[in-house]
Amino acid sequence: MKKLFIWLIILVFLGSVICLEAKTVPKPEDILGFEIGADYHLANYDQAIKYLQLLEKSSPRVKLFNAGPTSMGQKMIYVVISSEDNIAHLEKYKKILRQLSLVKGLSPDQARKLAREGKAIVYIDGGLHASECAPAQHNIQLAYNLAVAQDEKTLHILDKVILLLVFANPDGMNILAEWYQQNLGTPYEVSPLPRLYHIYAGHDNNRDSYLANLVETQNIARLVNHEWFPVIFYNHHQTAPFPARIWIPPNSEPTNPNVHPLIIRWQNLIGSAMGAAFDAEGKEGAISRHIFDTWYPGYLTQVQDSHNIISILTETALYRYATPHFYTLRDFPAEYQDLTMSAFYPSPWKGGWWRLKDAVDYCLTASLAVLQTAAKYKEELLYNKYRMGRDVINRFQKEPPYAWIIPEQQRDPQTVSLLLNRMILLGVQIYRSLEPFTCDGLSYPKGTYIIPMTQPFALFVKNVFEKQKYPDMRKYPDLWQGLVRPIDFEGAPFESYDMMGWTLPYQFGADIRQANTPLVAQMTKVTQVCLQKGRLPRKKGYAYLFSPQENASAAVINRLLQAGSQIWRTSQEIKIGSEKIPAGAVVAPTKKVKLKVIEKLVKDWNLAPLILAQKPKGKLLSLRPVRLAIYQSWVPSSDEGWTRYILDKYEFNYKVIHDAEIRAGLLHQNYDVIILPDTWRPETIINGHKKGTMPPQYVGGIGLAGLENLKEFARQGGTIIFLNSTCNLAIESFGLPVKNVLKKVKRSEFICNGSILRLEFDPTHPLAFGLPPSAGGIFAHSCAFIILPTFKENKAPRSVARYARDNLLLSGYIYGERFLKGKSAIVEAPYGQGKLILFGFPVQFRGQPYGTFKLLFNAIFSSVLPH
Repeated sequence: MKKLFIWLIILVFLGSVICLEAKTVPKPEDILGFEIGADYHLANYDQAIKYLQLLEKSSPRVKLFNAGPTSMGQKMIYVVISSEDNIAHLEKYKKILRQLSLVKGLSPDQARKLAREGKAIVYIDGGLHASECAPAQHNIQLAYNLAVAQDEKTLHILDKVILLLVFANPDGMNILAEWYQQNLGTPYEVSPLPRLYHIYAGHDNNRDSYLANLVETQNIARLVNHEWFPVIFYNHHQTAPFPARIWIPPNSEPTNPNVHPLIIRWQNLIGSAMGAAFDAEGKEGAISRHIFDTWYPGYLTQVQDSHNIISILTETALYRYATPHFYTLRDFPAEYQDLTMSAFYPSPWKGGWWRLKDAVDYCLTASLAVLQTAAKYKEELLYNKYRMGRDVINRFQKEPPYAWIIPEQQRDPQTVSLLLNRMILLGVQIYRSLEPFTCDGLSYPKGTYIIPMTQPFALFVKNVFEKQKYPDMRKYPDLWQGLVRPIDFEGAPFESYDMMGWTLPYQFGADIRQANTPLVAQMTKVTQVCLQKGRLPRKKGYAYLFSPQENASAAVINRLLQAGSQIWRTSQEIKIGSEKIPAGAVVAPTKKVKLKVIEKLVKDWNLAPLILAQKPKGKLLSLRPVRLAIYQSWVPSSDEGWTRYILDKYEFNYKVIHDAEIRAGLLHQNYDVIILPDTWRPETIINGHKKGTMPPQYVGGIGLAGLENLKEFARQGGTIIFLNSTCNLAIESFGLPVKNVLKKVKRSEFICNGSILRLEFDPTHPLAFGLPPSAGGIFAHSCAFIILPTFKENKAPRSVARYARDNLLLSGYIYGERFLKGKSAIVEAPYGQGKLILFGFPVQFRGQPYGTFKLLFNAIFSSVLPH
């Protein structure tokens, strides 16, 4: 009896300690001043981190880390949450996941032992798309809930799981909260942002993941591929198909073939666990297998699949920010108004109020379902990481591609080096041969780079390097119709949710070869690739000569002009010994440039200029600094952001201009070139936001007066660059003798969105300097031109590039290719004393097709070349 009494005292004491501990952990509302999900309240990133720092101090379950800087210079802080013991041994559990993920040196028995010892590392993020604000708010509440909970289920999660909780777009979280707060209580409370919620990418920050241009994507790639190696990667979004309240797996078709089957099985299992959790909690409206497919690997989720990580996407319902909204059945689409139950929508939502708090609660339920599944199947999930990697390695020991071979000699070595280094960042193992070797009948020298496919993430390499063959879903009704008797579909083909072809060697203009027979060579692993080391020629002479085939030549021009140097471009091919240098090479006289400037330029960009003994024959085109402007609409365009990204990367000086400046006129006094990025709807440039939908300073577009000022700018000698679909504005409003043959073509006649097509260039034209005669270009809501007859031959537009007549499709899918074959893709049109340049396809699409960036650079420099 005495012992029992002592135990009761101990239990009461422990309970008091637990209660005291729970009380000392601050609730979000104690710090923020409002509850998470409260109507009309959004926490910004700074507030979130301030709270989480206090949470870390008060809870041994919470630890904060810095993933690196954001694009706007903030620290990208993420939270690790687990049991106190797990937090104390994070390095041990990271090492176990690394060993299981990389497979090397592990037997199945050793892997099973590690799976028993390890913990399931799970990545969950929120706020990638900042305007989808509930997931980022949910991060704060989820952290608190896990830090203080004492129930059996949560303690089990904390014991078996290590959670990485990530704010995927810190800058955007601040931008969004600031915009909402300043408009709260005004007629513009739910108005859209007038600028991108990521400084460069906006919504396209979820299209960057297989290349990682953005520093935030790079930070996440390091977490996933080099440090933590999670078993599950959960990316929250907030655009559920109406009237559903949340979209959960299974996914729609088509399915990307470059994933291990276990990935798909586990995605479906986790989706089912989510659905069961929603029903158990009385949360209606979970829908699956609708809209969102997994074909494109550029998403933050799908890039993980071929890394043997189970990626999960959900899309929770959203109204606007933290403003509530009431829905009735009359607001629903007709097919949803009778609340019919279906296999993938078993609990239809009946309408009512929808608040930010509702969306946060749905996100919390979904996250807990993921964590509970990970805890329940911890050992199996860890072993499957090993099993999937082992299966991939075994597969490519027996079938091609056995490797990818990258010769050192490339047209643009810096660009191909960038591609390979991004592959290393994304977990790919790259080697260099220590001896000459032969493969598929071709001989390769020592020093050739090799990506063997006997590595655990080989499916990722295959996914981004091979040619895509998008499936015509009309042929496979059983896969997607879900009917008792599938019906043959005779309409136009179905498109993917995003791109249908993305082959990176085509986008980069890189010579990367598939090994179709086993490759035998001594090789060593590299941690960084440099195909060309920066070096100045030893000989002295008349001038340095920089290749126009390298994107870095744009940085050369910009930096030397900034330094006051005199430089030219060659107008025709020249020869130096036996080497032919194509037109457009940059000539920098040694007496006209400072040696220190050249030395730093060569080092920074790994340049290897040649030396000219004397002034080259033929006409030289003198260059001067370009007064460059890029138009930024108050209807934000990711294309505008990506254009700024590459201008910044290649050292262009430019000014961002808005509607008011264009409406004010006299543009030729300040600028030589104005870039009009793709807005997808060219009329948006003229009309902008409607009056009354935004604060007055953000409405109206450039208007007809601004359009006339653009015309006058060109008449006075200015150059206007129209990107992709914005070319329709040039054709319709500037009276050009040019027609876009796709303008009125119906979807039933033509489909080719997000594919790579073969284009043919005129490399002697200044717009195509440095381009090969034929190369790949992305087609996405693009144009195809024919030039109409004109009586003024000196004013006739000129075609600089055309869609190939044969072998047009390189990667993806095309239906109705007759509309494109032989049509112009780039047109230069004289206009008054200036010119209009129409890029009918997106030469800088999402900052990814490095092989066609030169076209934009050349267009900018052409504005100051002598006529």
